[in-house]
Amino acid sequence: MMFLAWIGVNLADAVLTAFSLNLGGAEVNPFLGTLALSLGLQRMLLVKVLFAVAMGGVLWQRNAFHTMRLLNYSMAAIVMFNALVFTYAL
Repeated sequence: MMFLAWIGVNLADAVLTAFSLNLGGAEVNPFLGTLALSLGLQRMLLVKVLFAVAMGGVLWQRNAFHTMRLLNYSMAAIVMFNALVFTYAL
């Protein structure tokens, strides 16, 4: 269940990132921003989601449930913050 939550919050982050970039926002992560400029938005989002799935799979395989729970809470906070910025600033 924790792995599905991890996938869900990362997909929500990717969707909000795509919406904000389409409305003129900027990617703050320097690695992903560089990927978006060089490869395009779709490939950057694909890399973002695939990296999140791979990282979640490794954590799940190593039974690092406490770490995954902490990361889920952190990503949920990031998604909520991005949703607020998307709603009020853009």
